[in-house]
Amino acid sequence: MVRGSPVANHGLMRVPTLLRSRRTALLLTAALVAGSLAGAGAASAVTPYSRTTPVILFGPTPEDLAANKNGICSGNFTHVFRNVGGAASALTYLDVAARCDLKVIFFFSTTADHTRGIVYPSRVAPLVNAVKGHPALFGYLSVKEPSWVGITATEIKSLYSAYRAADPSHPVIGLWGDIPHFGMSVNPYTAGMADIVMVDWYPVETTTGTNTTYLTTGPTHYKRVRAAVVAKTPAAPIWLMVQTHKYLKPATHKKQRPSQALLSRQVREGFVYLGAKAIAFHTWSNVNYAMDQRRDPTMVAWMNDLARRIQAGTFQ
Repeated sequence: MVRGSPVANHGLMRVPTLLRSRRTALLLTAALVAGSLAGAGAASAVTPYSRTTPVILFGPTPEDLAANKNGICSGNFTHVFRNVGGAASALTYLDVAARCDLKVIFFFSTTADHTRGIVYPSRVAPLVNAVKGHPALFGYLSVKEPSWVGITATEIKSLYSAYRAADPSHPVIGLWGDIPHFGMSVNPYTAGMADIVMVDWYPVETTTGTNTTYLTTGPTHYKRVRAAVVAKTPAAPIWLMVQTHKYLKPATHKKQRPSQALLSRQVREGFVYLGAKAIAFHTWSNVNYAMDQRRDPTMVAWMNDLARRIQAGTFQ
């Protein structure tokens, strides 16, 4: 069990003036979203097409943040997801992210085994206690696509309760895949699971490895997800994770790298049909994929341009 103590200011360096001026208003709003949580199931919404819309990177390493790889620290991104195993690595990551003016959402890998489908609520509090006082913290990711590994509704709720008990001031995010079955018995969603509901949908596919097809059923699924969330937890914002990667396995479900137009289409459909209040991009780095953002600076430039237009209110 990893233990730590609350941190008020763990070795922070001053954020460059240029970065502060670019995103101060946005990050203050994000902090208010986290700080306004008064009880279980409560969360403040943010407005799409505005400077209060989080635009999120999934998984950059601390080394890549420190090196400003592909311009991720000097761009228009606002938040970052990161998997960590313990308090020491989490605190290091918070310090590096703070120098990039990024807010951090942690998934603590020791609290939920997504290979075997087992959760460990008793491990939550020591990890949360180590980081919850750090100013760069935004919140916590409790589960990732739980239906695929057999994490049950009861287990999701047990993790959520553990996070809320340890830290009532920062939101708990749940990430659901398999959105065609969202809210059904095979992929349950109900109150007491998350303050922020995140879903992923990767519609850009290929049948040959070189051609590109686009799944058009996303809007239909989005409307169902939105209706289910509104019915069960009307105060919970919905966030969307979109595809930027290329993955050629398995052969029956190949993913193709999106073009700039298809990247924008994913985001647009999320805003229009899902009512998304934030956009995340999957994924920064995965060596099993044929292409990811770390190896694709052009994709990151497209993502950054989208972030700029979303925050300026000019994205259409």
